[in-house]
Amino acid sequence: MEDKTIPDRSISASSTWGSSYPARKARLNGAGMWAADSGDANAWIEVDLGESTEVNGVVTQGKDAWYVTNYKVAYQEQPSSERVHVAGESGNAKIFIGNSNGNTPVTNMFNERVDAVTVRIEPTGWQRGVALRLELLGCRR
Repeated sequence: MEDKTIPDRSISASSTWGSSYPARKARLNGAGMWAADSGDANAWIEVDLGESTEVNGVVTQGKDAWYVTNYKVAYQEQPSSERVHVAGESGNAKIFIGNSNGNTPVTNMFNERVDAVTVRIEPTGWQRGVALRLELLGCRR
């Protein structure tokens, strides 16, 4: 995402807090950030990879005083398939530990790689508000 191989139109979100924080600004180390509307109780940001892609992990980063402290990751193997959560060792949806400040990137690797056409980050905890920048780790086949 950071290198813009994922086009802006392939990044979407459940909501946006004003016009200054759209999903397309969620690129790691970018000048902006994505921020969800404060009333969005089930906020998410999703990346459409366009084709089946091996994804091994996620890097998240906040911005200033805004950051996500915990999140789940859901993905689709095909555009028409149900979303599945990345599982932890127990087999349940894993809750990843996110950021503890607004600037330091945090990397979380999955226990097992997933083959996905879309990847969705679902914040479950945050500081000040739901806001982040991100990168997906993996490779196209």
